[in-house]
Amino acid sequence: MNLNSKKLNKLNEKNFKRIIKHYKFTQQDAQALLSVQTLANKHSKELLDGFYLFIFEFDYAKMFLHNEEILKRHRVGIINWYLNLFCGKYDEAYFDKLNIISEIHVKINLPAHYVNAAFSFVRGFIKNILIKEKKFEIISSLDKIIDINLDILTIAYREEEQTKLIDEIIFLKNAVETENILPYFQPIFDAKTLKIEKYECLMRIGNSINDSVVSVFPYLNIAKKIKLYEEMMHIMFTKSLETICTKEFEFSLNLCYEDISNNHFREFIYTQIGTYSKSKKIIFEILESDFIEDFSIVEEFANRVRKLGCKIAIDDFGSGYSSMENILRLKPEIIKIDGSLIKNIDKSTESKMIVKNIVNMAKELKAQTVAEYVHTKEVQEITTNLGVDYLQGFHLGEPQTLD
Repeated sequence: MNLNSKKLNKLNEKNFKRIIKHYKFTQQDAQALLSVQTLANKHSKELLDGFYLFIFEFDYAKMFLHNEEILKRHRVGIINWYLNLFCGKYDEAYFDKLNIISEIHVKINLPAHYVNAAFSFVRGFIKNILIKEKKFEIISSLDKIIDINLDILTIAYREEEQTKLIDEIIFLKNAVETENILPYFQPIFDAKTLKIEKYECLMRIGNSINDSVVSVFPYLNIAKKIKLYEEMMHIMFTKSLETICTKEFEFSLNLCYEDISNNHFREFIYTQIGTYSKSKKIIFEILESDFIEDFSIVEEFANRVRKLGCKIAIDDFGSGYSSMENILRLKPEIIKIDGSLIKNIDKSTESKMIVKNIVNMAKELKAQTVAEYVHTKEVQEITTNLGVDYLQGFHLGEPQTLD
């Protein structure tokens, strides 16, 4: 039994009587539900047929219940749960069964809204039967047991989410306090010579407990919510500059609109670059899709850092919604073609055509091009033949430290 199971079992052991009391679920309710057990059993097949017609409207159900064996086991589980609503005995053993179901839901990442929708269907189905049979006095008891089940079967999500949230906050705070924010560097190769010409700086987070390193992407949202993101960017930027000054390559640093529109962080960048003797080696990669927020801020930033010697690259070009007018105003030195266009270029004629047009446009703008997500030799050869200047991807080189 894992730690989460123990927590939930402990919660059920202590609280199931309190939950029953909270919903004012009495022995009379239990007897009322038991009295319609035969009626519920009589309509069990009808419930199952309607239930699966309903849940297969959800893409998740189609994905999870993808073969006959899984569907068969699921049907057995659903019908047992359904009939158990009318068992007449709602004790610790009953709640333990609900706990097992709840734990399974968490393990398979079943969305909470999916559970709520399924309960809504079952509640409506049983109520219609009771109304048709004129068992109006049972409806109140039914609502109580359904609500109790819903409470128990969704509490695991709250427990799981709360535990995960606390763990992530502690992890991020420790990383910031110990400055365990690490720049990793992915090489960018000349398409013709296959020599490393540049590196892209990518943020990683070190875990001092198990000496591992993880990507920042799963933690970005929570970092922003708890106001640690800017400090993480400060550390990342400072450490990247420390590495850049010891190498003779160009290095690109990623910025989103949120970074650029932050006055405090923007001034930090200007100050750092202003005192840096090798600013000509710095390229700022700006996400194309972010331009739609307020392009004037991006344009002002680009002009300022150019005066300090830096270059501008458009990152993930082809994935966003920026207009050609904005691209022309920005005058990027580098256009990085989005990985979504590159990864299937060996199979998609449309992707090949789009990339070819981007390369031609870049040449007209006197900008260099970088193909991201080069993951096979075939993709490497196709992008090179299309005239892309630089290549980046796991086929050629993964992010690494430069110690």
